[in-house]
Amino acid sequence: MKSYIAIVCLSTLLAGCVQAASVATPNCGGTTSAKDIKLVNPSNPPRTCEYHINAYSKYVCQLRIDFAMTLAQPTLQQQQASQLRSAVCTEDYFEVNGLRLCGVEVWQHIYVPFNATAGVNRVDLLISLANRAGGVSLPTPEWNMVVTQLECPAGASVRELLPMDEQQPEMRSSSFSDGFLVAPPGCLQYFPEAKGVVKSFNYNDGKGIYPSHMNYAICFRRTTDTSSLNIRSYFFHVGAETAASSLMTDSSCYRSGSSSVENADFLMVPQAKLVESNQRATYFCGATQGDVVINSNNPGPLLVLFNSDEIYDSNDAGFAFTYTVA
Repeated sequence: MKSYIAIVCLSTLLAGCVQAASVATPNCGGTTSAKDIKLVNPSNPPRTCEYHINAYSKYVCQLRIDFAMTLAQPTLQQQQASQLRSAVCTEDYFEVNGLRLCGVEVWQHIYVPFNATAGVNRVDLLISLANRAGGVSLPTPEWNMVVTQLECPAGASVRELLPMDEQQPEMRSSSFSDGFLVAPPGCLQYFPEAKGVVKSFNYNDGKGIYPSHMNYAICFRRTTDTSSLNIRSYFFHVGAETAASSLMTDSSCYRSGSSSVENADFLMVPQAKLVESNQRATYFCGATQGDVVINSNNPGPLLVLFNSDEIYDSNDAGFAFTYTVA
């Protein structure tokens, strides 16, 4: 029993420790409306495994999905009439709301909008597996997910609300306990704790590759006392032309002749400064395995944006950094 509860409480970000009896564990094809859900691969998983998550209450505004998984790596797919390739999740993949992830993930997480008040009452999670018959050299598929349905505090901007005079008394109450975990609108990842570690998808200790054509926000919790976001990058290979490239910034992070964010790989940090050189920059790309310290004093939401274009380079391994909100 203790080991089971330890798995359910895999992240200190999950508010409190959920007792095993309250956690739903649907099988492939199953449907649940539980607030706390645990999804684990069966011993002999089918080619398609889909889970249907119904709203726990009309106040559900988001799903937080904490997961570990091992699936096939992205496929390097040749582009039409071009020698260029894209890294695409086609053999195995986990998909939700059009987002596809694959490869090796170690306790990553994502947020999925789930506006029950606006009539969105179900979210489907899909895991699709390639045919492994005939000695195909693919990893044994594994996944372990904790799904938490988050209810928004009254007045939160991520949930549509009736005018105050039309609200039910429970809507105006402060009884919701998920506020600490609720992410700002538009964030694929959200880190509410004051310090932690952020890694790109399929980082795999620097041996993976991130999928092509991604563009998402990584957000951090801001309080009235917050003044800055401090990042210490200890692995960075984003849009690097060679493994020996150095860290580059701003206009160097766009491909030659292009000003489009769809044609560049970068990590964007608003109002940032490289601490060692005191250099101001917003876009970061290139490759470095030494520590790089970046400070952001953005007065608005605390976030960084990651963008990957449709062109795969052999050094598109990803990033890993620690952060501190001060």
